Amino acid sequence: MKKGFTLVELLAVIVVLAAISLVIIPAVNGNLNRSREQSYDVQVKNIEEAAKNWAADHIGALPDNGDTYILTLQDLQDGNYISKDLENPKTQRPFDGSLQIMIKNNNESYVYKVIES
Repeated sequence: MKKGFTLVELLAVIVVLAAISLVIIPAVNGNLNRSREQSYDVQVKNIEEAAKNWAADHIGALPDNGDTYILTLQDLQDGNYISKDLENPKTQRPFDGSLQIMIKNNNESYVYKVIES
């Protein structure tokens, strides 16, 4: 009596493993992409919060009604409002210091928005 597997049995196992990987790999990639998007959204919110803190310290620089003011990420980093090694989760690289944050005055209500290039 021979011990071991036949070629057909080995091929059947390979086919089953391939089918399982066809189902699992896209699901894992989708979860990773969603996690990166969520992390990116959190980073953008942190940048906007840092801009609000900057604005609280620089009230005189805020725009008049209907106007906008452009602040850069480098300005926030230089003022220690946000970490200098802030990383973009989508690209796994540091955010560019020239990333812009728009501060717009809408009837004495300020809107903070990161401008993506």
